[in-house]
Amino acid sequence: MRAGAGKGIVEQELLLRAGVVGSKLPPLQATVLPIAQGDTLIFATDGIRSEFVKDLSGLEAPQRAADRTLGQYCRGNDDALVLVARLTGIRP
Repeated sequence: MRAGAGKGIVEQELLLRAGVVGSKLPPLQATVLPIAQGDTLIFATDGIRSEFVKDLSGLEAPQRAADRTLGQYCRGNDDALVLVARLTGIRP
């Protein structure tokens, strides 16, 4: 989510690939996605329902966003992980 994005606006998504880590992975491909100060990165495993994206807000604190997303969108029949990180500064 880019800095200044409104509720539910995710400007870029990474390409999703099916597979099981350590077992049935498709050929991997590196992708470069430039980020800037204030951008928020959100990663969620397949144990999180995809509609969580509609409730994202760049104004919400990262820890709160991760906790809320896990609590509201966890499938319950799979392991789940949500990681939310915001770039707050860049060291020279």
